[in-house]
Amino acid sequence: MVTKQSYDYGAILERHPEIILVSESPVTWYGFLIISHSLCTAYDFQSPRVKLKLIMSAYPSFEQAHIEFGRQIASLRNKEFHKRVKQLMTTFKSEQTVSSFLTQLQSLIGEYMHNTKTLIPNPDTMRYFLQELKAALHHLPDMKISSDQNLSIIKLHYRDVSITLQRCNNTELPWTVIASDLPNIPSFEGFEKNVTNLSVAKTKFKWQVEILRKAWEQLEEIDENCWVIDPLKPNKSHMYRRIHLSQSLSVTIIIDDPSNPLPIIKFLGSDNEVKRQMDDVSNNIHKWNYDCSIFENLKMLLNMYEFSDPESIEEKNVVINNRECGICFSDELSDKICNNEKCMKHFHSACLSRWLQTNSGNQVVFDHIYGTCPYCKEKISCSIKQ
Repeated sequence: MVTKQSYDYGAILERHPEIILVSESPVTWYGFLIISHSLCTAYDFQSPRVKLKLIMSAYPSFEQAHIEFGRQIASLRNKEFHKRVKQLMTTFKSEQTVSSFLTQLQSLIGEYMHNTKTLIPNPDTMRYFLQELKAALHHLPDMKISSDQNLSIIKLHYRDVSITLQRCNNTELPWTVIASDLPNIPSFEGFEKNVTNLSVAKTKFKWQVEILRKAWEQLEEIDENCWVIDPLKPNKSHMYRRIHLSQSLSVTIIIDDPSNPLPIIKFLGSDNEVKRQMDDVSNNIHKWNYDCSIFENLKMLLNMYEFSDPESIEEKNVVINNRECGICFSDELSDKICNNEKCMKHFHSACLSRWLQTNSGNQVVFDHIYGTCPYCKEKISCSIKQ
């Protein structure tokens, strides 16, 4: 009869006191593996724990061995982590002990916790977090909070916007953003800075949403009244709109600072059309009315009473069929159009720049390269800085 001692029971009891032998057929170890933040193996009641079950059908060989983890390790469940665990199991020989395998697994999990800043909470940290969560629920009650089963990932919902935070091991800044509907703009960089608890996170999140509300309303007005060709499906993170003006011209409106009523305006298309519109903007910019919306001011700047009908299917089909790049033949939005009205071929600036540079006779002046259209041979130019 095989005794427990032959299963390395004594060494496991000493090194991993919360793991026990629960079955001899197949040999199955079950319990909690203690993970020290310092990656040491000393027993510590305050260290985080990972529930696991190690099933060894071919004991003492690790062949056909199978390991199952509890929910505490959900945030570490990625392909790389599973690969490392599998490699660890395949490298172990039958003469090596289960206790040494568990010790190496212990170090591997500790390493991933450290590198990914993952928090597997101990009772003290859980009590502190529950107090923090209780305080956050009473702070700004109009904002909803949801969480995963392990209370390690928190999602804040305000109006129709959300941000997802994950707890980490940084005691000074315990929260990191892993997903957000908020736009990536310079004034909002580093949401985690000075976010010491959930109540602070809620305050900062609400403040940013309120600042962005007017900008989002302005962009929604453009969506309703203009033919927006990029992005095709706008969401809260898109702080720009590219508007179709004609078959040879479009304009991009960019809000990079919600507190600044003047957006960035860029024209894309044929050189002649771009120059004409830039002249109109220069002549009219002093008329910008800060009490009016971007849409109303844009009509004034461009001397337009109305924009292309966003529901004009016939015109849409014409533009969509003709907008593929004449060099790479991709139908992704182009930003350069030939000046020749009989040609009006579309190009990506990067594609056109590379094509023009293949001709050593083309001149470069002030970061622009000048040559001829690949199709109609009319003069064309574009920036060499892409």
